[in-house]
Formats: sequence, structure tokens, C-alpha cells
Amino acid sequence: MSPELISILVLVVVFVIATTRSVNMGALAFAAAFGVGGLVADLDADGIFAGFPGDLFVVLVGVTYLFAIARANGTTDWLVHAAVRLVRGRVALIPWVMFALTGALTAIGAVSPAAVAIVAPIALSFAARYGISPLLMGAMVVHGAQNRAASPRSASTARSSTASSNARNSRATRWSCSWRPSPRTW
Repeated sequence: MSPELISILVLVVVFVIATTRSVNMGALAFAAAFGVGGLVADLDADGIFAGFPGDLFVVLVGVTYLFAIARANGTTDWLVHAAVRLVRGRVALIPWVMFALTGALTAIGAVSPAAVAIVAPIALSFAARYGISPLLMGAMVVHGAQNRAASPRSASTARSSTASSNARNSRATRWSCSWRPSPRTW
């Protein structure tokens, strides 16, 4: 069996175990990466760590920790209540407030999943309290995060545009971007 197929099968097993048991999927996948990397791909620990996105991990942990502190000291709750006071009792505007709030968190540097994880529980409690569809509220929160994540002012977009400008300077990228298919091949 090929190493690629084995790694996909191990990934499926990780998903099945993590969804049927109370096991952290990330920790299980990390252990599976070492198992597949060491036993199937003949990699040492340095080779396995070379494939691990350390920069992204540090950003995710840092942002998650920052917003955990903000949630623990009541800053996010205060921010949501202040935003709801802005609509002055107009319940139909609360999903839009959650959209804007999640977008604001993403725009100031939170990665989209972190912003959604912060705002979604609060937004869903508002949905239950005011009789708003939880599906609508959840969609507004997710789309608010994705809306600002694509903004040029977003921290995640700035990181990816720096990476893409560095990639543009590589010779292979310049060649692949200059190639255009002939209209006759369509």
C-alpha cells in the first residue's frame, strides 16, 4: 500500500476516533503524524517537525489566549452588550450587530475560527433569548468573520499577501503566471 493511501486511512481513523470518543482531535492527529512519519515515511523527528506550520501554531495559540483573557475578564461580553444597546431594542438588527462584531474581531487580528468561537456562544444565547433563528445567527457570525478576513486591513490577509508577494518573486511562479492557454485548446 502506498504511503499516501496509508496516511489518508490514518486520517480517517483519527476523525472516527475523535468524533466517537472524547479525545482531542489535534493531539490524536499529532500522534498519528509521528506514527505515519516514523513508520511509513521513514522520517525522523526533525523531518516530521519540518512539515508542521510552527508560525501558524504560535499565532493561533497567541490569539486564542488573548481572547480567552478578554472573555474571562468580561471584555467580550461588555462589547456585545454595548453593541446591542446601539440597536435600541430593534431585534431584527441583532444578527447584523453580531456580523459586525465578529468582523471587527477578525479585522483587528483574530483568525476567523477564533473570532467565531468567541462570538458564537454569545450570539446563540441572544438568538434564544430574542427568538431569532439560531441558523441565521450562526450564519451571520461566520460570514462576518469571513467578510473581514478577506479585507486588505486584516492581519491574516496581510500575512498571506506578504507570502504571496515573496512567492511572486520566485522564478517558477513568474513562469507559471506568464503562461496562458491558447484559445484553441478550450
